[in-house]
Amino acid sequence: MKNSATCLRPLYAVTRGGFLKGAAACGAAAACGAAMSDEALEAPGPRDEFQREIDAITPGVWNDYYKRGTDIAPEEVAAMRAKYPALGRYEDAFEKVLAEVKSTVVTGRPAVWFVYNMGFIVKTPKSLFAIDLHHRRAEELAPMLDFALITHNHSDHFTDRFYSAMNGIEKKTVVSNFKDNYGAFFGKKHKGGYTRAVKTFKMDDVSVRTSYVDHNDYLLDFTTAFEITVGDFTIFHTGDCSGADKLRPECPNPDLWMFHPCCGLDPVRGAEAVKPKLAVVAHLNELGHARDRWRWTWADGAKAKKKLEAAGFAATVPLWGDRVA
Repeated sequence: MKNSATCLRPLYAVTRGGFLKGAAACGAAAACGAAMSDEALEAPGPRDEFQREIDAITPGVWNDYYKRGTDIAPEEVAAMRAKYPALGRYEDAFEKVLAEVKSTVVTGRPAVWFVYNMGFIVKTPKSLFAIDLHHRRAEELAPMLDFALITHNHSDHFTDRFYSAMNGIEKKTVVSNFKDNYGAFFGKKHKGGYTRAVKTFKMDDVSVRTSYVDHNDYLLDFTTAFEITVGDFTIFHTGDCSGADKLRPECPNPDLWMFHPCCGLDPVRGAEAVKPKLAVVAHLNELGHARDRWRWTWADGAKAKKKLEAAGFAATVPLWGDRVA
């Protein structure tokens, strides 16, 4: 038996009319933080309007914008928002997550927000951490975070500014398979931070188990999959995983499975291996990728969602800023 009615459901959903209104007023944070229903994902009007906003941004424009981080003057940010409405959505989504992280009190199961690409923020009763956080303003979260996880060494899954803020300024743990980290603590402190010999660690109320998955046919064991447990709640974030063979979470039926649907992994095969209560389709519309090379659309996410649901799995396609748990 696959998944029952007890599966988690996205906390935000919009009707076609609501999404159309959000597309017209792209600066509204609430519109940025609403998961798209099947209707909104598949309807040509709202889907195409949002997609056109995103498609107007080339990798060159994007790289020039985000790589300067918080050094961009407010008036330039305002001009870019006006010229590229998708950047307004992107900025407002970050503000929404930042505000909700500050105001949300967690006493039981964790709260989980989708920031952008494969990036998530998780708040537990005792901890706040990030997974694959990639945003122009990511370093603003560093003082608030207890630690961060990075799945692999590709620049759309972390920023050097964020890593430097965490590791250099805040002296906080950054778990990855490629970066030195002086804040890492696994029984003893060691300069190299995370090593492949270390498979598990615990910080306050969070336990993390690591495993390795292939990014593609030649980047083998390139991506770290993180199995994160808080009480009886489990998150399985598999980054850019290309196949189901190495998807072997220790805890059965994780509450959330964050995955990339277009990196070679068949969503249904992956779900059959993971058996998640809710599959979270991510890595869509990465602005650093060209339209004809590695930038997958909301429609691609809708296809993955429908395949999963046809196979009996609950799935959601969150927008930037959405809270998924």
